[in-house]
Amino acid sequence: MPLDTPTPDSPDGTLQVRTAFMVVQHTNGEWEALPDFSKPVTAEHTATVLEMKFGASEVVSDIEASKQSAITAHQLMAMTAQMQQAAQHQSLADRLKL
Repeated sequence: MPLDTPTPDSPDGTLQVRTAFMVVQHTNGEWEALPDFSKPVTAEHTATVLEMKFGASEVVSDIEASKQSAITAHQLMAMTAQMQQAAQHQSLADRLKL
């Protein structure tokens, strides 16, 4: 993360960036990454470096957990389909034996 690379501001003072998101800690302690800046946010205090590090880490962990959950769900669906197909084949084989 190069801090010495200046990002030009627009004439109205808006910071011009390629993409952005905001990491917030809700009052219940949960961390969330927000891609939408249209909601007004009121913070109790300015974030410390430690809070930034911990919040970013929590968001990354949640993303990884979601990714693993999706992979597991996909694998379970594939296994279920295979088991259904095997059961259908077994049923057909049993009927052909009669």
